[in-house]
Amino acid sequence: MRPHPSLMLVILAVLFLAAGCMQTSPPVAPATTFPTPLVEMSPVPTIGQGSSVHLYPATSLEIKEYVDNAASWAKENGKEAAIAAFHNASGPFVNGDVYVYALDYSGVALALPFQPGMVGTDFRPLKDAAGKPYTEIEIQLAKGGGGYVLYRYPYPAGEKQSMLKISYVRPVDDTYWIGAGIYTREDLLIDNELRQFVAEARAYGLDQGRERATAAFNNQSGPFIRGDLYVFAYDYNGTVLSWPYQPEQVGVNRLNVTDPVGNHHVQEFLSVAKSGGGMVGYYSVNPFTNRTDLKISYVTDVDGTWMLGAGKYIEPGQVTLRA
Repeated sequence: MRPHPSLMLVILAVLFLAAGCMQTSPPVAPATTFPTPLVEMSPVPTIGQGSSVHLYPATSLEIKEYVDNAASWAKENGKEAAIAAFHNASGPFVNGDVYVYALDYSGVALALPFQPGMVGTDFRPLKDAAGKPYTEIEIQLAKGGGGYVLYRYPYPAGEKQSMLKISYVRPVDDTYWIGAGIYTREDLLIDNELRQFVAEARAYGLDQGRERATAAFNNQSGPFIRGDLYVFAYDYNGTVLSWPYQPEQVGVNRLNVTDPVGNHHVQEFLSVAKSGGGMVGYYSVNPFTNRTDLKISYVTDVDGTWMLGAGKYIEPGQVTLRA
């Protein structure tokens, strides 16, 4: 007796499905896992992008942790994978106008997601719009373990050719370092509190005269010590008139002194003050931590014969860099 044709079809279908279930699936290569931000970023609008809101680093602490997170991932996944990821403009290390860049210690660019044509370029000879050799400074900071740098750099999109930027840089290993920065504005770096403090000191100097005013400024228990704010003052020959936390420097001419990265910051104090006042960025020993930090000061002329200023140290804290 022959089996019914329908029964034969059912038996063949069952055998075919069983054979397929017994086949071994091909191995799948393990996917590279990209990092999740370790900090909750402050929601702020993209510069020049209307009302669109993204989660960007906005403070000095957040940008440091952003870079530290990238360095940890790079160490875990290896240099080749890290450079490829940092160089990818659509990758996980580009967040709006915040992106990770990588260079070696000779200044050669390894990863630039928005300037791919400059990979392989030696950045050491390059200076920003104000003449600052920013890459040389970054290399010094990275070799020292890390730090902040203030400079001007092209914005990655639009018509803005050069904007103020504060980056945090740090080493990954002994062959390369990385950084990322926040495009910022002078009115954020020199806030109303600092401007008012300097204005009060200037008014006091005009009212009391140089000798009495600088005596007050040098008094560590006086009215011009407010938290980490204090007044420094120079005559236009470069002689120190006020420096409350380094009283041995009062009377010393520091016109040709440079900060730890080679900036002639005293000369810049005098030039900016004579020109109507403004912002100066440099490196100085923080008297409250004994660390050398980036300091951003506001300086002003007093009466045409001397100037004064005050500033804030950029540390891994809640220093607002983006509105």
